[in-house]
Amino acid sequence: MGRFPRSLSLAIAAFATSLFTGCGQARVYHHVTLPLDVNFNNTPVADSASSGDIKRFQYYVDVQWDSNGIGDIARQAGMSKIYYADRTVMSILGVWTQVFVTVYGE
Repeated sequence: MGRFPRSLSLAIAAFATSLFTGCGQARVYHHVTLPLDVNFNNTPVADSASSGDIKRFQYYVDVQWDSNGIGDIARQAGMSKIYYADRTVMSILGVWTQVFVTVYGE
C-alpha cells in the first residue's frame, strides 16, 4: 500500500481542523462559557450558585423548552441578591443546542 500524497494529507488535516475548531463556528461540537457581564467592580464573591438551562432542537422545525431566565433561576434557588451570572452554550452539529445560565448570589 502506498502513502497518501502530501497535498491530500494536508487537505484532510485542514478539513478535520475546520470541523473541530475553537474559533469561528464549530461544525460538529461547540462548547463555550462566558460571563453575562464583565463589570466586576466591587462585586463580592458568591457563596452559592444555581443554574437553569434551555434546550433547543432544530431540524426542519425549531423546538425550545425549559427556562434559563436569571429571575427564574434565582427565585427557584431562593436567592434575594444576584452578584453575577455565566452563560454556557453547547451545540452538536447545529441541530442540538443547550444554553445554561449559572447565577451566583445569596
